[in-house]
Amino acid sequence: MIEPIDRFELPPVILRGLRERGIERFTPPQAEAIRRGLLKGRNILVATPTASGKTLIAEIAMVNAVLRGCIGIYATPLKALANEKFEEFRFWEKYGVRVGISTGDYEEPGEELGRYDIIVATYERLDSILRNKPSWLKRVGTVVIDEMHNINDGDRGPIVELIATRALYLGKQVVGLSATIGNPEALAKWLGAELVRCEWRPVRLVEGYFDRFRREIVFSDGRVEEVEADVVTHSVSKAMNEDYQLLIFRQSRKHAEGMAEKVAPIVERFLEPGEKRELEKLVAELRASTSSRIEFESLKPLIERGVAFHHAGLSLGARKVVERGFRQRLIKVIAATPTLAAGINLPARRVLIYTKRFENGQWVRIPVAEYKQMAGRAGRPGLDPYGEAVIVDADPRTARAYVEGQPESVESRLWSERALRIHVLATVVSGYARTYTEILSFFSKTFGASGARIFLAQKLILETLSSLERMRMVLRSGGSLEPTPLGEAVSRLYIDPLTAHVVLKYLEFEGSRELSELYYLTLIAMTPDFERVRVVRYRQLEEEAEALASEGEIPPPPPEVGLGDAVGWSSWLRAYKIARILHAWISEVEEDSIVESFGIGVGDLASIVDTATWLTHAAARVCRVAGLDDHSSRLERLAKRVEYGVREDAIELVAIRGIGRARARVLINAGIRSVEQLASESVARIARLPLFGEKIARQVIEAARELLRSRRGR
Repeated sequence: MIEPIDRFELPPVILRGLRERGIERFTPPQAEAIRRGLLKGRNILVATPTASGKTLIAEIAMVNAVLRGCIGIYATPLKALANEKFEEFRFWEKYGVRVGISTGDYEEPGEELGRYDIIVATYERLDSILRNKPSWLKRVGTVVIDEMHNINDGDRGPIVELIATRALYLGKQVVGLSATIGNPEALAKWLGAELVRCEWRPVRLVEGYFDRFRREIVFSDGRVEEVEADVVTHSVSKAMNEDYQLLIFRQSRKHAEGMAEKVAPIVERFLEPGEKRELEKLVAELRASTSSRIEFESLKPLIERGVAFHHAGLSLGARKVVERGFRQRLIKVIAATPTLAAGINLPARRVLIYTKRFENGQWVRIPVAEYKQMAGRAGRPGLDPYGEAVIVDADPRTARAYVEGQPESVESRLWSERALRIHVLATVVSGYARTYTEILSFFSKTFGASGARIFLAQKLILETLSSLERMRMVLRSGGSLEPTPLGEAVSRLYIDPLTAHVVLKYLEFEGSRELSELYYLTLIAMTPDFERVRVVRYRQLEEEAEALASEGEIPPPPPEVGLGDAVGWSSWLRAYKIARILHAWISEVEEDSIVESFGIGVGDLASIVDTATWLTHAAARVCRVAGLDDHSSRLERLAKRVEYGVREDAIELVAIRGIGRARARVLINAGIRSVEQLASESVARIARLPLFGEKIARQVIEAARELLRSRRGR
């Protein structure tokens, strides 16, 4: 039942804001959350379907906190989602609510964020803020954790769990949001939260499956749809005839791209002349949004015909163009990997879902929770009378198990060696606990410590503390634990202690002698923190690396230095593959050449570069703390080169606003190699150079002069 908002005792500011946005009624989950104490500071866990109004629950909770003189924080898994929510929440600025965003700079304490009333952050950034304890932390009233089911993720799950644990420890209101939790009662009990659970959706969801023997789609509402052609061609033709959009979820990038190519000729036949003209404008936007010719040429012929693919291998700019085109109903069909379902909200009338993917040499079925996440994209609120989710590749019995099944229960991922290394050290460094008893008490508040698992935790925490002592991260002093300068640096840098340990062991073994760029890059790429980067296609690179290994051209790792599983020729060789990509990047090889040579996507390259920049800078800081000053200086310069993708001689120029790798090389070729030289040049001369022009010439010369003034003022 949808209820009028004036039936509830809402603060006047919230009431005015809702009415200005045309919201006169609450959805059932929204009404239930308020009844359960959302405005009274009660912890709330909302487990309801996609598009049921969870974000508004978060907004009301945070604005209510602001009206009480507190700060509201919204944590989300992806930068793209953080940016989307930031723009959405800025609506409240007209009511005097200051909204800010923070998605990087893990090392920064975040003190400047205290000027905001609502802060949107990624999980990792909020975790680093809670560790650093800025002075404004005591003013936080409400912490919203979006996509709470990510507590089940092996990599990010411990971060989500510790965010909630620290918020509970500090006495903050916690509001958890999720669409796919199999055991919400257990999570709600841990959070001490009121559970809001219902199946209400603004658009009715009808699930079904394709029976390939009977050649028909069987729906849960009893409908049967005959299929004469293959199910994809049938569904695309039906969508075009009835003027609605379609999402097709494939389990690999290659299959998503191939699917887009398959359906493009079908969609093209239904396009109106006006739509074709608008699609040409969208192609022009794509040209301006991506620096990659390969990416542009792969998407252009599809977008021109009203189709696109979407996956993590695309650049951020290209993904945004595809998403905007779909929202504007210009792109009729998107073939995507499941990352789309876990990210930006792009609903469609019908969603086709493939439930098998290739893992470890065999085909496996995806979890029910993942299927439900994709099925939740079916149905556009306000546009569709219903949404349809159709399983394409399963027999009737398996398909019914997905349709009728419940998402799997989420479990704590906190007790892995990696997670404990990171979070036990962070707990000591941040001062949440300084004795073994206090550490155990703190971790007893986690989701993973429920039931008998606390006894397992005692043993694991003791082992972790011993490991951190061996790594020189903590010291025992009587009954208390103190972080060492190295331990403090590692935690502030937001890296795995084992990453620092690997770097130091290798470089201490090498002494102060200068090592090759490839050696440093290989070392960075073999650290545990680089595992978050998943390069899916680099067979050619693998073959090349193995050939070079046989010829003795790969810089060898040092002999065993007591690192256990952290070393080994196979892990070194895997890292070397990544290092070759990075070495091409800092050698100013063109982006398209790197993408083509190594068989990766533009988005993959960006992820590799971002991660390598962070870890190379962190390695430099770690070396400085450990007294390895020579290696620290080299790594710091290398971090700058990785960040901008330049050779050694361009480091100074790329520090100037408006100068990237291409313009820096143009300037160097023209004999301009320093900030001072550029600052003294005439606009006329710079304007004549390739990639500049008069406007840009004026801007970069002024930026160079500003940089000089700032340096002299230090």
